[in-house]
Amino acid sequence: IIMKKLINGIDFGTVWAMSGFFNFYGQGWPYHKILKIFGINFKSVTFVSKTVTLLPREGNMPLKKNLMPVELIPKSIYLNFLHKYALNAVSLSGPGAGEIISSVKLHQKVKPFQLSFMSVADSEKERLNEFDGFIKILLREYPNYQAKIGIQLNVTCPNTEHNNPEIKEILKMLDMCDPLIKKGIAIILKINVEMSLKNILIFGEHKNCHGICTSNTVNFGNLPEKIDWGKLFPNGSPLLKRNLNIRKPGGLSGAPLLPLVIGQIKELRKAGFRKHINGGGGILHKNDVNKIIEAGADSISIGSVAFLNPFAIPGIIKRTSKLISNIDKSN
Repeated sequence: IIMKKLINGIDFGTVWAMSGFFNFYGQGWPYHKILKIFGINFKSVTFVSKTVTLLPREGNMPLKKNLMPVELIPKSIYLNFLHKYALNAVSLSGPGAGEIISSVKLHQKVKPFQLSFMSVADSEKERLNEFDGFIKILLREYPNYQAKIGIQLNVTCPNTEHNNPEIKEILKMLDMCDPLIKKGIAIILKINVEMSLKNILIFGEHKNCHGICTSNTVNFGNLPEKIDWGKLFPNGSPLLKRNLNIRKPGGLSGAPLLPLVIGQIKELRKAGFRKHINGGGGILHKNDVNKIIEAGADSISIGSVAFLNPFAIPGIIKRTSKLISNIDKSN
């Protein structure tokens, strides 16, 4: 295995946060304060912003002005601690790209980080216009940034009201990234295990795609040949029953995703995918890291482990660093 450590010349480290893990600015969420009491910190984890949309978006998780959730236990999130999986229908709640990208909190960061963005309009034309608007805001604000940054182009969130973009639309978005790349910004495509191998390989051949991050959550009910939804949720989605405002049944994360992510990465490497792969989804124990790296991942992402098995985090971070360091030495 030859590790592709740098992404467009930027070292984002070996362990990334899933988008949303650290909130919009890296301030985290209320439960992070509890984890710190127990000595669990995320200093070595690369910050990836909660996914930003061009316009303010209410979503299904009401936020205060400080961007913390109004609800102590958000109704748009379901956790199964016993079997280590989660369901969420947060639906990209946020104040919009203008407020986030122009924040001094991001300007002052010095370590490389990533901004996650998604277009959510109804039509392809409108979604491309949204991405163009995002690019213009970022180019305007970028001279104020001290850190090198990457963009996670999220094209697979299951909880928005529009259908995920088709291959031609994603390729058009990648075409639009030229001015960002000229500034030294890295472009990482955020996909999920539902995406076809053929399409991922096509994206991997695009000059403006520097790597992929897999996997986003899985749409409730999809991949029934690989996920036993009846066993996980015998009474259907609990989110739809909690809150009448939630229209989508949610996206699955946690333990059921791990074998799917491992299989996808193996298939991609076998098929000749050569760019950086960040693998995450269901990494709940340090031994899970071995499986992801052995499959062909260059780095990992952590997310739901922070509330499903938080005491495993130090071991996961340490194991990832050790494995990748050993591979680098052997090369």
